[in-house]
Amino acid sequence: MKKYFFASIALFIVLLFVIPPATLSSDLGNTLLTVVAFLFGIIAGFYIIITTTDYNSLKNTLAQEAAALISLYQQLSIYDRSYAQKLKPLVDNYVRRNFDFELIDYMWGTEPEFGEIERAVEEIPFYADKAEVFQGVHTIKNNLTGARQYLYVLSTRTLSGFQWGVLITLSLIFIGSLYSVRTGSIFFDVVTVALSGSVVLVLLLIKDLDRYVWNEQTFGFDILQNVLRTIGELPYYPAESLEEGRVVPREKEYRVGTFVGSGVPRSRKIEIHKVS
Repeated sequence: MKKYFFASIALFIVLLFVIPPATLSSDLGNTLLTVVAFLFGIIAGFYIIITTTDYNSLKNTLAQEAAALISLYQQLSIYDRSYAQKLKPLVDNYVRRNFDFELIDYMWGTEPEFGEIERAVEEIPFYADKAEVFQGVHTIKNNLTGARQYLYVLSTRTLSGFQWGVLITLSLIFIGSLYSVRTGSIFFDVVTVALSGSVVLVLLLIKDLDRYVWNEQTFGFDILQNVLRTIGELPYYPAESLEEGRVVPREKEYRVGTFVGSGVPRSRKIEIHKVS
């Protein structure tokens, strides 16, 4: 988000020298600014509310899914340690596979890996002396399935192309009106650039909320790293996420997965990184 915001500020500064001041009359410009600012504020505020609602629902459901995975492994360790060890690589593979997709898409991409976890739980034999734990394991598995079903509902973008078109059009009219009514004074130029940058910041915020990438390190990475730690595996990060600066490892030792070869799904080469 930062690079796009600062790039827009640079563009707005350049536009000060390209668009001449006072190209619209004061009365017309002020009327247009008032109407457009009102409409933009109402629509942008509404979009922020609905995208934030889905964003918060996704965060809570992801936390429930991660908690269910942890509980499933812990309960299975109590029930039968050997089956917990069989589940361990399946959970690790499922979590690592999650990182191959954006949050909005990963439900569809991880169906095979989750299916393996379900089949592994279904194959667990029944021990009469641990019937309560057996029931608990299957209850957790059902809760995990329920959480994933809810995530399917959330795995669509809230805003349509038409809605984005309306919002962007209002933004352009608002920014264009600002530049057209400015007086040419330094103070007005600073205000124009600041307000234009604020509009871009609002658009970027809505976009990140709509794509579920706002504050993604906390609920997109850290939550799943807790699952890996619980099952005794090192934290894992995709190489491209590290290169793009989307996530910064907090650990001294972690795994990094780099795509190799071709095909669908592409395989990854896993390497262990240590920070001295």
